[in-house]
Amino acid sequence: MVDATDVETWMGLSYGITCTCLFLFAVYAVVYSAVYAPKNASSLEALATLKGFVAIRSTQGMWRIAWSMFAGSMGAWCITAPADYASFAGWLGGMMYALATGLPLIFIAFFGQMIKDKYPRACSVGDYVALRFGPAARFLVTLVALFNMLIFMLAEFTTIGSLFADFVGSVNYPIIIVVAVLTTAYTAYGGVLVSIVTDQVQALVSMLLLAIATIYVIATFKEVLPVGFGDNKPLLAPNEAGYASIFTMPISLLSATVFNEAMWQRVWAAESPKALYGASFIAAFFVSAAVCLYAMSGFLVTWAQLADENTNPNLLLFQVFKSSGEDSPATVSSWISLLVLVLAAIMNQSAIDSLLSGITGTIATYFLPGKPVGYARILTALITIPVCILSLWNGRVLSIFLTANMVGTCTFLPIVIGGFLDSDSWKGTLSETPYVLSCIFAALATTGYGIGRFWDPTDVAASFQMGASYAWYEHWYEWDYFMVALASSFVSFFAFGAINALFVNHGIYTRGISDFIGCTECTKNFGVNFVDEGTQSSVDGESDATPKAVETVEPTMTYAMTGYPQQTAYPQQEVQMVPIMAPVYDPYMPAYNNPYGGNTYGGSPMYVQDMGPPIIYDNAYPGGHASAYTMQPQQQQYAPEVQLVYPQYQ
Repeated sequence: MVDATDVETWMGLSYGITCTCLFLFAVYAVVYSAVYAPKNASSLEALATLKGFVAIRSTQGMWRIAWSMFAGSMGAWCITAPADYASFAGWLGGMMYALATGLPLIFIAFFGQMIKDKYPRACSVGDYVALRFGPAARFLVTLVALFNMLIFMLAEFTTIGSLFADFVGSVNYPIIIVVAVLTTAYTAYGGVLVSIVTDQVQALVSMLLLAIATIYVIATFKEVLPVGFGDNKPLLAPNEAGYASIFTMPISLLSATVFNEAMWQRVWAAESPKALYGASFIAAFFVSAAVCLYAMSGFLVTWAQLADENTNPNLLLFQVFKSSGEDSPATVSSWISLLVLVLAAIMNQSAIDSLLSGITGTIATYFLPGKPVGYARILTALITIPVCILSLWNGRVLSIFLTANMVGTCTFLPIVIGGFLDSDSWKGTLSETPYVLSCIFAALATTGYGIGRFWDPTDVAASFQMGASYAWYEHWYEWDYFMVALASSFVSFFAFGAINALFVNHGIYTRGISDFIGCTECTKNFGVNFVDEGTQSSVDGESDATPKAVETVEPTMTYAMTGYPQQTAYPQQEVQMVPIMAPVYDPYMPAYNNPYGGNTYGGSPMYVQDMGPPIIYDNAYPGGHASAYTMQPQQQQYAPEVQLVYPQYQ
């Protein structure tokens, strides 16, 4: 037996066993990718093409998706954030944290399947936003999604570094480097496929270790618990923070899930709606159960008075393994505490590989369409470097999450509303510019509310600094800040949409936000570009080489003030659906000015009378329909499998 006071031995065991487990998972991932995957056609595509690397399609069964959702939702943050929150929000806050972590998985499954059906060509949440709203909205969503996922990855590296620095007694950077190198290596090699495959094993192992740790605590915890929570009743009984969690936790975690590309990748990967729905319920149950156990550990530690103001809030869970007679914080001094440390590392690895694949997919979808898969692999390797450096800051994980949650709350609701309200009339009203303006307005309203709370006319500068900092980083999930962010986003979205509709009804023609940007690079990178151009299509089993029939399309674009899309109406034209494998150029490029009467991008096509029929992108896919009420053409973009050719304008 190892002496509990032998710090060096326990430190060596901690590093040795943890690094060995992480290495074995990495080996498993690489072996699977190199040996098994090439034998399966869909798995081979996932390794050989950019499309497969970032979004495998309709190939994974219910249980694999379920465990992948579980592992992607969990992480080392579960060791820290739920226990920290329950220590001041009480049992009510802990329970709401648990429920709010699982329920968004069910929402994203049903909402994601609806988006998958309506926009089957989309490979990311950004693709959907581009098709529903426009390129400027896509750019905004790209930034928010990347910010959210990078923040969550930062929290993961921060957590595992904090555990080894404070619980093991080492420093934080060695384990951060080990996790980063191993996880990046296999994720860069196998992409989203290997992330899903390893998630299955990592989830099962982490559930087993959690069960063992739970049984151990139940069997050995002998601390006296004061009646009525003792002196800590204000923290543990239902309190303001606990009641606030009924609203703040579901909203914050729902917004985080909407912008988590890793969860969307699981939606695309499910082999059927039935498999996706079943997986979401399974994952939600196990996620909620696990987070509940972690949260209750912080609740129990606070109740037993095993922590004080000097205890690292990221390590509250581990205090459950020490007795009340110990004055120093808990450290690795037993096999059960070592087991929990390994559990944290495994969950950390599973969360990071999911986030890496999600971040890579988000960036590759916008910047690398048509590029070799090697570009995505290099990108995956580069992403982790700055995040690892920032994680050495060792900030409070719950505060890190708060910033991302507030940004998500200001921006996610119109995305959800747009998925349901996507008829032609709604697309012309709740269009791109109302969405972008609503996000800006919500951010300003939230900041203004924080400044108002701290307003001091004798020190305006301090009011701005303290109010803004509290609103975005320090308010500890107070319900009013989330209410301001959510309500201002909702109200302003419909308000700007109403102005848009009013202008349309009165024939007032102005340009939308993408027209004002008028940026060629923005058009090129954030238009409707798809990562799978020139590849075979899996939609309805048809390929790009399959001839398409002649269809009749009647464009019916309307005028719009803040609108995207914007086009004039044209008489009915007969168009032929022609398969292509090359870029098509929009009619607003200079070369097309004469036959189409158009102008360069950035000018408003609405001012041009007698302009020829537009090239229509959205929903022009096999088995679908050509809808004129969607995307304004973008320069140098790829048509989604077909080009609408107007013979009389050639």
